[in-house]
Parts: sequence; C-alpha cells; structure tokens
Amino acid sequence: MSLRSFIKGLDESELEDHTSKEIDFELEPTKLLARLDPSEKVVLFKVRSSKYICVGNVLNSRARLYRKVLNVENDEAAYKKLVEVLSKPVKPLEKDFHNYYSTVKEVDLTSIPFIKFYPGDGGRYLSSAIYIACLDNICNASIHRTMLVTKNSVVARIVPRHLRYIYDQYRRSGKEMPVAIVVGAHPAVELMAASSPPFGVFELDLVPNILSDFSIVYTPKYGIPVPASAALVLEGRASITQFVEEGPFVDLLNLYDARRKEPLITIDGMYVNLEEYFHVILPAGKEHKLLQSFHREAMIWQTVSNVVPRVYRVRLLESAGSWLIIVLSIAKNTDGDAKNAILAAFSGHPSAKMAIAVDNDVDVDSLDKLVWALATRFRGKESIVIVEKSRCSTLDPSSPDGICDKLGLDLTLPVSANKKLFEYVKIE
Repeated sequence: MSLRSFIKGLDESELEDHTSKEIDFELEPTKLLARLDPSEKVVLFKVRSSKYICVGNVLNSRARLYRKVLNVENDEAAYKKLVEVLSKPVKPLEKDFHNYYSTVKEVDLTSIPFIKFYPGDGGRYLSSAIYIACLDNICNASIHRTMLVTKNSVVARIVPRHLRYIYDQYRRSGKEMPVAIVVGAHPAVELMAASSPPFGVFELDLVPNILSDFSIVYTPKYGIPVPASAALVLEGRASITQFVEEGPFVDLLNLYDARRKEPLITIDGMYVNLEEYFHVILPAGKEHKLLQSFHREAMIWQTVSNVVPRVYRVRLLESAGSWLIIVLSIAKNTDGDAKNAILAAFSGHPSAKMAIAVDNDVDVDSLDKLVWALATRFRGKESIVIVEKSRCSTLDPSSPDGICDKLGLDLTLPVSANKKLFEYVKIE
C-alpha cells in the first residue's frame, strides 16, 4: 500500500532509473522528467544533499491510472469507479505512528528535495504535498504546492476551497491552524487528495475503496490522521498574523501563476521514512494534468450522463491545460441532446470555457481528428452555444476576474444525416 511497493509492481519497461548519479535541485529534475514525460516512463532519481530516492511521472499515463490504481480497463469503468469510491467513505485501519516514521530531532527542511522547476519560480517547491487539517472532527486532505521559506518554515498556495475554509475558521477564532504535510504516499492516496468530495467527506476515508489494506496513523503533536506509509510527514501551524509571498509557479496552462500573500507555516515536527520514495510531480506535465483533471472528467461524465443516452468518453484537453476545454464523445436520441450535453458539461466543470460534443467515431485523444470533425461537421450558428458572463477559471489570463463567455460546439451529426458521407477514410 506504499508508493515504493506500487513502483516495484510495475514492469521494468515502464521504469527508467537515474539514481546512480545525483542531480542538482535547480532545473535539472525538470529536464529529466520533461524529457521522459512523453514516453510515459516512471523516473527514479536522486537530488544532491538529500537521502531520498525521488520518483516522478508516476501517474502520467491514463492506462497506468486505470489498470494499476483503479483496476479497470476503460474510460466508462474508470468514471463509474471513481464516482462509486467518492460516495462510500470507509474508516481505514489505525496503526502506531512510530512503527512507520522516525523523528528528526532538529527540523531542517533544506535536507528535503524541494525543487526549483522553472527559471521564474519564486523558490524551491514540493509539488506533491498532501495537506491534512481538521476542524470539529471534520478532516480534509488536498494537494498544495509548497515553497521553502526557511529551514523550519514553508508557504503554500491555499486555494479558496475546503482547506481555506478550515483555515479561515481557525483565523476567526484567533488560533493557528495545525496541519500535517505528507509527501510520498501511494498513488491512490494522491488521487483521492486531488479529488473534491463534499465538505465533511475525508479523502483518506475513500482510499480503502481502492486499497483494502490502507492504514492511517496519528501525528505525535497534533493528532492529525495521515497515511501510515509515506516518505515524509511534517507537522506545523499556519499563522494567522504572518504572511509571506508565494509564487510565481508554473500552473496547468504552462503559465506562471501570480505571486500572492499566503500564511507562513512553521514546522514543529519532521518525521521520515527513508525506505519510501519521495514523489515529485512535474508542474504542467502529464501527471500534474491527469491528477488535476481526472476527478473533473468523472463529474462531467456523471452530469452529462443524466441528459444523453450514453457518454463514451470525456477529455479535458491536455493541450488546454487539461482544464479549460472539454471534449465529449456521446450518443444522442435527438438533435437537441448535444447542446444539453454541453450545458451539463459546464455544470460539471464550471472552470471550463469551451465544450465540444462529438460522435463516438471521432477519437477524442487525437487533436487531428478533432480539427477534422470541426472542418467537416461544423454547421455555423446551428452548432454554436454561447453562455455569457459565466464563472470560469482565474488561471485563464483572458479572464483574470474569473468571469468569461463560454463557447459550446456541437460537432455531432444530425440524427437524419447519411453517416456514410461523413466517414473518415483511413490510409492503409
């Protein structure tokens, strides 16, 4: 149930080992991970001044996510599995913290592989850190980029979702927020932390639906539940009076996200398991995009399935950051179904600015085929849906206030069309 055991269970053809030579923490991991990202190889490497073995590109393959984590074979089964997992919290087994982690007597975060990924980054970062915080017996686990500030402090980008809500409640009561930061957990834990179940559903309570032997332990100082098997656990406090600049950092769209003031997090406890692998996610790489988008694809699949007979596939296009453009492969009964599907897709993913509906004969993983469908199946205003002044993503530099006009394109064939006229002829 650990990241290391997951990696050891992969075929040798999926791995590339670079641990024989240490590399610098600045930019070199990016060059290595980016070079191997298109091949979907998992990469093992070591960073100078750290005892950890780092691993990247773990979930940069949809096939690996489906078969090795969710134990399914296709898109529809994967969406159904995730929707089912999110609906059934199960309490994990509880174990003793000290059976899994060793306490570092003096906190020194410089010994951890914080990485500067791009020249314009605001500092050295953890890119896979899972933050766990609790409020009135309600706990939340979510992934937040984490920038090194001093040897015993960090700052994270805390977006306005559940962790921010918990932090704001502590701030209103005049108390610092206790938080645990976890790196190097099993991919199933990372996947659940990247999802967004309703507030009150603890993401770690969803993991047993994927890993039956999943266990948690409680941190020594603040009693926060964390995975029993991970490479690193930090215990800290998010300040309500001290704020420091976080960023810039490269986001899903291969753009530098804005610099912001965020709470300073002072680290009180540092616990390690050097036998485990340290997870490094390449910002704007396939793993980053798939982890961020897969839960959204499943939610889109669920909402669109309510208005059309069948949804074959959903894609948040990687070339649009796996965030801003939705493609739907659907079946329909009437010519109005595609437009209903587009509106339902925007409901399932409010950050999207474009949704494209196609028939099942169009390969949604091929940009060439999508452009071909646009060229041969676009029918002017009959194909267009426009939703004005809607909520969208602040990552999009063309809508910094989070408001945009959304565009839908119905590229499905009319029900009465002669399908033979629209068949793509392959070159044999």
